[in-house]
Amino acid sequence: MRPSKTLLFAVGVLAALSLTGCTNTRQGVSLLTVGKTLIDSRRNQNQPRQQIADSVVQREVQRALQSGDGPFALMRIEETGSVAVLRVIETNGPYNTWAAWGTSERRSVSTRGGVITSTRGLGADLMSSSVNGLLGMLSRREDGIERQVLRHLDGENQVEETEAYCAFTPDGRQTYEGGALRLQVTRVDVFCKTDTGTFDNYYLVSDGGRIVEARTWLGEGLGYFTLSHLR
Repeated sequence: MRPSKTLLFAVGVLAALSLTGCTNTRQGVSLLTVGKTLIDSRRNQNQPRQQIADSVVQREVQRALQSGDGPFALMRIEETGSVAVLRVIETNGPYNTWAAWGTSERRSVSTRGGVITSTRGLGADLMSSSVNGLLGMLSRREDGIERQVLRHLDGENQVEETEAYCAFTPDGRQTYEGGALRLQVTRVDVFCKTDTGTFDNYYLVSDGGRIVEARTWLGEGLGYFTLSHLR
């Protein structure tokens, strides 16, 4: 895929910016569950990470969808190879809190507009993040640059901020199929730069502005999470 002129320009702009931010020492991410079965893809850390069979994941997805009419999503954690079917356990205004379906698991992620804004119980939690500018850019599905801030707790229980400047580039249309959903979406690639490095996210946005899938970097201690909506 050839980057757009706008993205190349934005990358140049980002490289010239002097940013401030903090990162945390990488920590292990707690494993979540798929249904009632703990799927540990790293049973032995001395062995290569194994991929979870797609048939296992899809079976749990269908069981979840048949269990009720509420919203469900599939979450993948790249750092651990873990997969979880999530359901909403709490709603607070525009925010939804999700935890593993079929369990009393309280480890959770919270979202706004389909974007993860915080995590709890995962070992290196994202306490909060600023996503208003991000959501605005995604709703317009246009090229541009926006600032983001990720907030984590340091070893002394103080909030540390990681500031990033992010370049947004729409990258064409495709069909999204996940669970009970099948719809046309626009993929938006997002290249971000902090004072210590870079990260790359993407978002699949429907014609109505719904973010149905998002791959998001949540910080040094968590890495990339992909959240795919199923209904």
